[in-house]
Amino acid sequence: MLIAIISLTGYSQQFNDWQVGINASPFLFKRVNSEYNYLRDKQDFPNGFGYGLTIEKNWNDHWGIKTGIENTKQNEKYHFGDNSADNIRINMNFEYVKFPITLQYYYPLNEKLFLTFSQGFQFSSLKYYKTVIKGIYELRTFTSTYAEIIFSEHPENNEFNPNYNGLNHNDFLYGIIGGIGLKGFVSDKVLYAVNLRYEYDINSADNTPYYSKIPGNTKPEGTTHNIRFGLELGLQYQFSLGTRFDKRAHKL
Repeated sequence: MLIAIISLTGYSQQFNDWQVGINASPFLFKRVNSEYNYLRDKQDFPNGFGYGLTIEKNWNDHWGIKTGIENTKQNEKYHFGDNSADNIRINMNFEYVKFPITLQYYYPLNEKLFLTFSQGFQFSSLKYYKTVIKGIYELRTFTSTYAEIIFSEHPENNEFNPNYNGLNHNDFLYGIIGGIGLKGFVSDKVLYAVNLRYEYDINSADNTPYYSKIPGNTKPEGTTHNIRFGLELGLQYQFSLGTRFDKRAHKL
């Protein structure tokens, strides 16, 4: 399909000043903790998906800058059956709004296709999370807004907090983002992009542990980093503000 798209145009293409577009990104998501090695359960594949809007400003045919906004949902599962009589399973879901900004470099493979390299920074805001901790004797649910504990043998001890402050995770994260891929022309105004992309959040994603080795522990165990690796698919429209202004001035 890519070969067919590339062959639609038979003349040399050039990047103009601006490109706006949409993107979608299935990815693999993993949380890595420096002190506590959680036992991972069988994961969904992929266990993350994102979509958003992109804006690029290209200075020439080789260099540009890219930013935008993206919404992502990701999931990770843990299992403590081998080490716990309660056969505990943890299912964690997160939704982030992310603001990446990357420096882009384009290397021409032919007159219609470019190899792209990108590297930059990213800021993430935690929009929503839900964690379900399920054992034989109890079910614990923590979200951004409420907390609930249900006991199978003693329901009179059930708890529900509708005003839960949700401080288990950091609201804001910063990290690095980069990738390598291909970018080509469908027409002189429409482009497509396919990238392999990685993301690494530098500061800790957690404030408190969900399942601690120490009873009553409320302090974070090490630093939890979010890692994502996946595929970014994009479609863009390019235009030049300078050209439009020149045409208006000529008409006047």
